Amino acid sequence: MKAKHMTLHSTFRTAARTTTPFALWQTLGFVKRIPSYWRLDRSEALRIRNRTPGLPLYVKNGLTVFPPESVTAYLNWQHHGIEINESSVEAREFLELSKNRMALIDIGAQTGFMSALFARSRPHACHILSVEPDPQVLPLLERAIALNTGPHIDWKIMAVAVSDMSGRLIMPISNRLHEHAMKAFKASDVDVPVTTLSDLLTTIDWQPDIMKIDVESFEHEVLCSSLLVIERLKPALQLEVHWQMLERRGRNAIDFLEPLASIGYRGLRRQYRDLHAWMRAGRSEAVSRLAIST
Repeated sequence: MKAKHMTLHSTFRTAARTTTPFALWQTLGFVKRIPSYWRLDRSEALRIRNRTPGLPLYVKNGLTVFPPESVTAYLNWQHHGIEINESSVEAREFLELSKNRMALIDIGAQTGFMSALFARSRPHACHILSVEPDPQVLPLLERAIALNTGPHIDWKIMAVAVSDMSGRLIMPISNRLHEHAMKAFKASDVDVPVTTLSDLLTTIDWQPDIMKIDVESFEHEVLCSSLLVIERLKPALQLEVHWQMLERRGRNAIDFLEPLASIGYRGLRRQYRDLHAWMRAGRSEAVSRLAIST
């Protein structure tokens, strides 16, 4: 039923675009993006006014992040931190969720935007573990640390996947790089080490009070195998639920969302306040970005 709803929405959008004069459609698209253009111009103006070296992105007044010198990283960080879209809403909610928290595990860190956002917004000592198995983006993640860390920040990378098992895993590559020099990496799947969240926690000497999980539908495996750990630690969770991908893989988000609700997790945003709202969102959204805590 959900797939049918999404297909109808896509069909309607395609029909509307086909019947709308191109100039009008292009104008509507430009108008829709004006807020994003304004924020991009504001970030650049602040960079010039403050004479900030490098290519900083001003996510908020006084809060900057420094993307790695890479087209892929810059566009990704700009999309998440500056432009007006669901990803930038996610970033703002992440900042709200992470208030007074000092220990982040970022599962599916990619090029490191969320980890950097956490690091740059901490006033005191903090711990960050960026977990990312994709060998393509690891150099960018390492550069993100060099540009955004400080002496009060303990920030490390773990090049593993997280699932419901430990060993090796054939993982589909989801990151796409823009750099021509990186196009030689053509594999659609990669063999990577994999661990469970419980085993991962034994490798560090601190406990997370916030976790970000964005693993392209493998949130099912990560969470279903870690509910006892999550119930014990009760970290804040920035969670992406990939409804369509879960459905294609024969997984049901209720398997982990219902236990999280039972533990006491609730959403920051009214739209995603409780289990009923989460499941309702799943009927109309391909991906839901949940900022939840107990």
